[in-house]
Amino acid sequence: MINDHYAYLVGALIYDAAWVVCYIWCKQYRAQMIWGSVASAPFALTSVLFIPQYWTPPSLFNLDARFKVGIEDFLWAAAVGGIASVIGEAALKERFAARRGQKRKRHFAPFIVMTILFVILEWWHHDKTIYNMILALLVGAIIILILRPDLKLVMLVGSGLFTALYWLLFLYFLAFFPRFISEHYNVSNLLRISIKGVPIEELMFAASGGAVWSVAYEYIQGYRLAPGKGFSLVEQ
Repeated sequence: MINDHYAYLVGALIYDAAWVVCYIWCKQYRAQMIWGSVASAPFALTSVLFIPQYWTPPSLFNLDARFKVGIEDFLWAAAVGGIASVIGEAALKERFAARRGQKRKRHFAPFIVMTILFVILEWWHHDKTIYNMILALLVGAIIILILRPDLKLVMLVGSGLFTALYWLLFLYFLAFFPRFISEHYNVSNLLRISIKGVPIEELMFAASGGAVWSVAYEYIQGYRLAPGKGFSLVEQ
């Protein structure tokens, strides 16, 4: 039996293992996947908002209990960000490139709106962080679709596949630690709806976060579909 104190670490490593598999499988998207991981890792710092209102996970050196952010948070955030950033695009075998002859600009408007909305919601209901984040991510996804409807298919497929994978990996984790939810989540503060033991909040987060992150790279960089051509990081 694995010591429960290492449960969160085991869970994070399960997602990291999935990241490695995805990295091996998605050969043409590795640079983008690394970008997704590097960009998402700092979001581990939002852990300070979730403890203890959402959960109180065990962690190495009791960092989550002492500082509300630990090593596992960064391992997990980097893994899910990297996977979500490429899973839809890789499944569809899509390729994106900069428009020929067009000077590329970085686009951040949906992410700025998403951040501002999240801050407002946190100020309004600071005890509902998970729902504030889900709503902010959902609004961000909608704004991206309005501005870039060409990304709709990648977003829908990416969100769906990432949510399914997230759920399966969570189920695998619960096979090792079946009492983890009841012992470490603040169940009284949740909707108490689950799918095979996985809280619906986790899947709502995966769906909304996967929707945004599956197209974040393309949107920010201003890349457009380039059928039949390899993925390009430079203008052609």
